[in-house]
Amino acid sequence: MPQKKFGFLGKLVFLVVLFFLAITIVNKNIEINDLKKKEEKLRAQRQSYTLQVERLNSQLEEEVTEETIKRIAREKLNLRDPGDLVYANDLPN
Repeated sequence: MPQKKFGFLGKLVFLVVLFFLAITIVNKNIEINDLKKKEEKLRAQRQSYTLQVERLNSQLEEEVTEETIKRIAREKLNLRDPGDLVYANDLPN
């Protein structure tokens, strides 16, 4: 039985399919690299949030004293004791 050979059209179709497969593989590799970078950023963000939660939990466990209340009022509410000097700054950050 004689061996059939691919004609020009068969070879062209094979090359086109091979070309599209190569393009698809390259695109998927680019997509995988982008997702790995995104995963790395999200892991770092998660670690940051975990540390923040731990810090807040430790603050919750602190005994609430008058000094703690004053510190929170100064830091979070910008409140001051009578007699404290307050300086205004209109310089841009």
